[in-house]
Amino acid sequence: MSAREPKVVFERVSKTFPKKKEVLQVLQDIDLSVAEGEFVCLLGPSGCGKSTLLNIAGGFEEPTSGTVRIDGQLVDGPNARRVFVFQEYGIFPWASVWDNVVLGVRHRPRSEQHEIAQGVIDLVGLTGFEKAYPMELSGGMKQRVEVARALAVSPDVIYMDEPFGALDSLTRLTMRAELIRIWNTRKPTVLFVTHDVDEAIQIAERIVVFSARPGRVAGVVDVPLEHPRDLSSHAYADIKRELYGLLGVVQAV
Repeated sequence: MSAREPKVVFERVSKTFPKKKEVLQVLQDIDLSVAEGEFVCLLGPSGCGKSTLLNIAGGFEEPTSGTVRIDGQLVDGPNARRVFVFQEYGIFPWASVWDNVVLGVRHRPRSEQHEIAQGVIDLVGLTGFEKAYPMELSGGMKQRVEVARALAVSPDVIYMDEPFGALDSLTRLTMRAELIRIWNTRKPTVLFVTHDVDEAIQIAERIVVFSARPGRVAGVVDVPLEHPRDLSSHAYADIKRELYGLLGVVQAV
């Protein structure tokens, strides 16, 4: 981890679920520290417990054993300052872009609501679409609305669970670049779940690689590359090869 202060700390987190007469071990002894303002990807095969760990960090699941602390405080439930962005669009189809974005700040004075909503709408590149409804938007634009709604509450931690998985490949590339631009502007702490090796390299400062279920930390890889990242560089290829090795893929690149 960098020299920044620790923000999210997982200590020996394990999770099991009952399954008929058996117990399904999903996560096993996860130790991980995420720094303030850091962008960390959780990378691993489907079913390895990445999303479960995100839900535990968000307070929606309890660990079977171990603890998660944010700013030194035990996570024992959801918190408005820690928001989720999912693959499936969580925006309300009957509400305009503006109404979706302003939802989390309705308790603020109207003048503040306007300033906050317009600020994040501008930030995510949706200026001019404030009155549009989700049915009028492309997939990438819908995802921008969800990111804007998350940013509106000024979160200190954002959990992203394969948020671009439903988008086409070109839109995914655009959204990754946009996400990095937005992150560089606000610098929240981000935990981003993916099973896409290239996606992880393109956006993360660090990549935590999970083993197959039960999910364990197989390794942690730093990505010391400047944005925008050159996908054809030797450094990119070296990181990709290392990640494939940790994932147990024989033909790495």
